[in-house]
Amino acid sequence: MLSRLDWDTRYLAANRSIPEPDPYLRRARAFFPHGPDCVAADIACGGGRHALQMATWGLKTVAIDYSRGALRLCEERAADAGLELETRCVDLEEPEVDLGTSEFDVVAVFNFLYRPLIPILKRCVRRGGILIYKTYTRRQLQFGTGPRNPRFLLQEDELPALFSDFRHLHFLESCESNATAAIVAQRP
Repeated sequence: MLSRLDWDTRYLAANRSIPEPDPYLRRARAFFPHGPDCVAADIACGGGRHALQMATWGLKTVAIDYSRGALRLCEERAADAGLELETRCVDLEEPEVDLGTSEFDVVAVFNFLYRPLIPILKRCVRRGGILIYKTYTRRQLQFGTGPRNPRFLLQEDELPALFSDFRHLHFLESCESNATAAIVAQRP
């Protein structure tokens, strides 16, 4: 795992323009709960491209990351776009990590896998809320990019199994230019 300083350095050198969110987030939007008080979290948000997109859709958004540099970039991008969001610096691999109980209507996780965090993610989603999760599978190794450590790569059909106690609204596993698995799952 990269150190906090490594991540901070990477994000402090990043461009302030907002990259496009993953298209899967837009696809998942059809499943979002409605209402003026919907609260969303972007877990392991990096520079905030998904958090910022959810904020543009009117969700009260919390961007959560380990890197203070990433959160600073996210805050700058939000200010440039005239958006409001909250940032939280959290070590998501800390054994005592706590994201709250039934705190969010929408939880988004992209390109991050730390299996011990899964029960914590499930707990922080409100009943009837949704979790959007997309990350790399082990087939990504054939492309020579992305994570190389199998600990950070999903096995085939692992993602639906990790959320077997949630209602699956959409699932996609593909291997085109990247090998990924993605799910939209609703907490019962």
